[in-house]
Amino acid sequence: MRRQLPQLNLTEQIEHILRDLCAAIPEFAHIDPRRILVCMAHTRGTRAGGTFAKIVPMRFANATPFKVVGGVTHALPQIPTPHGEILYLIYVYFPRFFEQPFERRLLTLIHELYHIGPAFDGTIRRVGGGAHGASRERFNANLQPLIEHYQAVTPGADLLVLRQDLKLLAQQYALVGRALSIPKAIRL
Repeated sequence: MRRQLPQLNLTEQIEHILRDLCAAIPEFAHIDPRRILVCMAHTRGTRAGGTFAKIVPMRFANATPFKVVGGVTHALPQIPTPHGEILYLIYVYFPRFFEQPFERRLLTLIHELYHIGPAFDGTIRRVGGGAHGASRERFNANLQPLIEHYQAVTPGADLLVLRQDLKLLAQQYALVGRALSIPKAIRL
């Protein structure tokens, strides 16, 4: 008889880490992680140059769920929670994210949190007119002090899904996670 493995919910684990990051890093004090939903998105490749995660804001640029284009009103879907509506979705690309070394996984999560606007209103922070400014490499380099601060103040943090190799996790656990299609604006 085959032994049944305990489940490990990857999205719940990452949400736990996001809560920990927001509590430990002063630059994220404006973020309410209970209003961020983590989802898994499948990718076939594990190449190092691919996207590991992405953030999806749940508000238009003016921080409203509605937008009028050509006289037609469009709305973004609303995802209610006991703590208020979800303002951001973070999609983690499986298995690509988990095939990266620990430092890259941690950088990716901090990178996505940094995209959250200072008003925490469902919009994205703009850097030099765009999401990353002049270069993604410079954007990531500027996040290094946040990584160092987090590691200094939380040396015992539970980072199993960031530290452990995906193949080893899959041998020890039945891996599960939340899947949700990327929301699209609908015509009203």
